[in-house]
Amino acid sequence: MKRGAVVAAAIELMLAAGAPLIVPSGLEAAVVFCQRKKRVIVRVDACKAAEQTIAVALQGTPGPSGPQGPTGAVGAAGAGGPTGSQGPTGSQGPTGSQGPTGSQGPTATGSQGPTGVQGSAASPDSGCPGPRANGVCLLSYNNTQATSFTAAALQCAGLGGDLCTDSQSWPLSVASWQNIYLAQAYLQGAHWTASFADNDAGLWNGANGGTGDDHSPNSSYGYACCGGTTPPDPRVSVMTINNVKVVAIHDVADTHFSGAVAYCTALNADICSDSQTLLLRDGGVLTVPSWTNSLSDNDASQYNEINGGTNDDTSPADSYGFACCPSLRPSDLSCPVATTVGVCATEIHNTADTSFRAAAQACAAAGADLCSIAQAALLRSASALTVPVWTNSHSDNDGGNASVCVGAIPDNPNLSTGYGYACCIK
Repeated sequence: MKRGAVVAAAIELMLAAGAPLIVPSGLEAAVVFCQRKKRVIVRVDACKAAEQTIAVALQGTPGPSGPQGPTGAVGAAGAGGPTGSQGPTGSQGPTGSQGPTGSQGPTATGSQGPTGVQGSAASPDSGCPGPRANGVCLLSYNNTQATSFTAAALQCAGLGGDLCTDSQSWPLSVASWQNIYLAQAYLQGAHWTASFADNDAGLWNGANGGTGDDHSPNSSYGYACCGGTTPPDPRVSVMTINNVKVVAIHDVADTHFSGAVAYCTALNADICSDSQTLLLRDGGVLTVPSWTNSLSDNDASQYNEINGGTNDDTSPADSYGFACCPSLRPSDLSCPVATTVGVCATEIHNTADTSFRAAAQACAAAGADLCSIAQAALLRSASALTVPVWTNSHSDNDGGNASVCVGAIPDNPNLSTGYGYACCIK
């Protein structure tokens, strides 16, 4: 094979294999590329008829490098490499601005703490819904000489109280009888008391302002209403003796009536009633003649078992012992039963079969006391009582004038006689 044919055959093989065509410049014969339709033919020197010559640049010796072209566009980022090791902690940056407040977390209630020490009251409870006048809880009063006994009792019951006892009336009225410039004269003129304002021998003007000795229930007098309760005092114990509550006992016959009154009112209490004093004497704590809140009347010396042997017609100047009884009303002044004509009567025994002592014992056992003559008058007006009854002042019925209140009881009744009774809380 000729050399030219060999070269042409080699070039054709390179083209068929897709190798780059480099034609050395030192070949002896010229190589041409001829195209016929889609076929490229390598020939030496010249193409045949019906073929087109394809110009091919021959590779010469490489020239010098041209100048650096412009930087091409950045290519796509490659895959991320592995995370490097932790660098050193940087310095503390400035404090950022306050972030928004977070939502409220759940509230957890702790257990109840211990109760603190009781503080002192800003204004101690006096136990009285009105003023305490010389220690007496005075609900109302009227010095007009125009009121009957039952009408006066009704006025006081409507206020939740009762006519003041003789001992409660004493500090309210004694100034008008003695010296209005030295003491407070709330009351002036004659006035009713809870035990019918008895004024034997005219000795008790300081308590009743000058009522008659044996007066009619229709007499026109003034009146004063007392009530309230005895507030608890941590320094004054309430003792219970023979079912009677008592805050002081003075078993020495050395005190005028005014002194006994002052001692008891200073304790927001009153001198004990006849019925309470009887039970205290039965309990052995009173052994000397003693004052009661209805003046310790001892007509014909029939009531020694109550008062221990006071005079028939006692005087404020007599010297006796005494006991102080608190109010039996609760702190809210409520009555445990429905009232009758305003009277807090917890038991009404409308059968004439009970002695004075037994009636007193029954009421004390029930946490009450025998009702006063004033309260009995109202219960009788409502027909709750229709038989003769005992009251807490032994139902003294001088001249039979108090029959409208106590029923057909004789003047100076025998304590063993069987009568009815009612128990009151006051």
